[in-house]
Amino acid sequence: MTTSKDPAKVIESIAQREKNKKKAIVTVQPVIEKNFQFPLLFGENTQAVSNALARSALFAAVKERGQFNDYVLVGEINGVKIEFSGEQFNQDDHDTLLQLVRMSVNKPYGANIQLPVNVVLRGMGRKTHQEQRRQLFEQIDRLVRGTIRLQTPAQKYRGHLVNDASTPQDQLLLPQHRRHLTYSLNPNFAQLFAETSYTLFDLQERNKLRGRGSELAKWLHLWLIGNAVQYPHKVETIRYLCGSRTKELFKFRQTMRYALDLLKTAHIISDWHFDDKDLVVIERNPTPSQLKHLTKKQAGIKK
Repeated sequence: MTTSKDPAKVIESIAQREKNKKKAIVTVQPVIEKNFQFPLLFGENTQAVSNALARSALFAAVKERGQFNDYVLVGEINGVKIEFSGEQFNQDDHDTLLQLVRMSVNKPYGANIQLPVNVVLRGMGRKTHQEQRRQLFEQIDRLVRGTIRLQTPAQKYRGHLVNDASTPQDQLLLPQHRRHLTYSLNPNFAQLFAETSYTLFDLQERNKLRGRGSELAKWLHLWLIGNAVQYPHKVETIRYLCGSRTKELFKFRQTMRYALDLLKTAHIISDWHFDDKDLVVIERNPTPSQLKHLTKKQAGIKK
């Protein structure tokens, strides 16, 4: 089964239905938050994901990347519109960005960070062989080159998630012991990780998502954890939201089966099924903080 719908129009339609009214976009100078720092809530295996990035197709559930020579819409969530130009990001790139953010904790957002490459790889649960080092350098280079156009009700800005980076391959004139990975995150994107704009998650739990369907499983993982209540969604809707390039819906549905089974095996969800309307029904217990939020919300409704 194929469809001729324009993915960008579908995403815009989905975003419009979720909003009560459309807010005007005002173009102003970017808000630079160089002194932004995360609160000290990180455990040893805890990472933070931006809710806006997790719920968009910026880091798509794909293996083979596309090339976007012009800006394409990859998500519109709660008044935040995200467009992208460049070599397509996927979930491996997202894992790398999440680790770079994690290793910037306790430092101002945008500060220059210098770390041994093996420390970064081990922090992601990856091996430290030459192949893993090469993949890491490629992913960081892609994060530096890819351009994001971000629009919120308060501002409009375009730039790179990672401002700049240098790897040991770029430092051959330095002694071996001084060759490190250095990078700086773009402070103009600190707002994506501001208070209430991100969700903490267990990295060890995520690292269990390996094998067939893992790209989609990883996207679903970050999409799910930011929601206290998980409402059913159409399979077709999830295909557009995650940026899948699978044209045949029946093939994507099969990939979803593998992905959801991986999530269940990792105990990220308790169960799932497709209903007779082709809606994906996912059962998942909320975290203690989400349960507290739901309790407060329910108390407010009763009042």
